[in-house]
This record gives sequence, structure tokens and C-alpha cells, in this order.
Amino acid sequence: MKNLLVSIGIVAVLAIAPLTTPAFSQSAERSGAGAGTPPPYCNPCLFYGGDFDSNGPYPNALANQDTAQEGSTMYVPFAVPPNQTWTVTGLFSNNMVTNPDLSPPQIAWSISTGVSQGSPGTLIASGLTKASLTPTGRSWEGMNEYTALGLLNADELVTLTSGHYWMTAVPVCTFNAPPKFPCTGASYYISGVEDVPAPHAKGFESTDESYWNAPWDGWNYSETGGPSGLCSIPGNGGGCDKFSAGILGRAQLN
Repeated sequence: MKNLLVSIGIVAVLAIAPLTTPAFSQSAERSGAGAGTPPPYCNPCLFYGGDFDSNGPYPNALANQDTAQEGSTMYVPFAVPPNQTWTVTGLFSNNMVTNPDLSPPQIAWSISTGVSQGSPGTLIASGLTKASLTPTGRSWEGMNEYTALGLLNADELVTLTSGHYWMTAVPVCTFNAPPKFPCTGASYYISGVEDVPAPHAKGFESTDESYWNAPWDGWNYSETGGPSGLCSIPGNGGGCDKFSAGILGRAQLN
């Protein structure tokens, strides 16, 4: 089973101190956040990390899945700007998919604060929500990219004040019983975003503050990008500085 789409690498990742919220905002601005118009499925769009570019620098992807075989989760950073309150109504991730099925049709989602090297931080909200799987038209390494999008029910809506957060949106494919085996061999890899500015990005996603949790393989909230990230290990392809995921909802000025 491939951890990284490029290759497998099992090497200790150096600990990195978490950035403060001001440093986060500065990093997001430097990385070209908010470039262009978000895609139509991010509507109303609060945050989108941007499109994957197979011809860009260091294209890569990491397992992001709850399947019959394993579980891996990508924690994607975002920020609620000062003097705003967000009401989150949906979450999504763009993933390279080997078998385009969700069974049951769900994503596992969460929003947390304080995620850092080796630490899950503090969970704000989470759940399993009905989801759709829709092709984006992009592809890479023989796989097509799909948007796994879940819209929250009225009793699941999340209110966020100004600050620094991490989101997850994990495709679920755990049904594997006769007479149908939709999840046999199903794998999902969340798409990396390396272009600066990131195509169609909206809002603030800091560079090199994504964390990958794959305890089945010994990776516990491990930094993915940058010179100390797991994608920088020789043979792992580089990249993984930011990822293609987003949040739907409403923003209110305070």
C-alpha cells in the first residue's frame, strides 16, 4: 500500500513548533491566498486551498481515506479573518481516486485548533455527513480527481470566531460485503497545491502547516511540507506544502 502517491518513505520527521496566528496570516498572504474565483461547488465559499496542477512544481498527493483497508487523515490549515464569525455549512476535499465510489456515501469531517507536530490539538466539531463524489476533470498518475463534498445538517452547523483552525474531509468507503464489493481496492489521495498563486484559491491556507495522521503506518500528526516534511524525504516526490480542500458557509462581520 502506498503512503505517498510517489513512493513509500518511513523516516522520522523533525518536530516543528506551531506558528502563531499572526505568523499564519503572513505566511498565507505570501503564498498567494485568495487568487481568482473559487470553483462552483464551493458556494457559498469561505475557504478553498486551490486547484491541483499536474504540470506544476512537485505535484503530489497523500492518502486521505476511511476505507475497508485503512484510515489516513489530512489536516488542512485555514484562518477565519479578524472581525469575522463564520457559520460552516459544508466541507470538501479534492482527491485522486482509484475506485470512484463512496459506500456509504459519507465523509468524516472535523474542525480543530492547535494541531501541531505529534499533537491532534483540540477538537471543535466533527461528524459523519452524507456526501457526493464528483469529478473535477483533473487527473494524475492514471487516476481521476474527485470532489468529496458533504453538506451539514441544520443541527451540525459550526460557528467559528476569528482564529487559526484545521479542517478534515475524509472520503468513506467501508462497505465490502457480497454481492457487491464497491470498496475493494478503493484508495483516495488528497491533492497537493504548489502553484503560487494557487488557482481559484479563496481565503487563507498557510504553507507547510498541514499534518498527516496515519497511525496504521506510524505517522502521527506529521508535518507534510517544507524541508522537514515527510514529502521532502528522498524518493517521496517533494511538495505537500498545501492541499486542495475547502469550506462552505456564511461570514458575518463583527
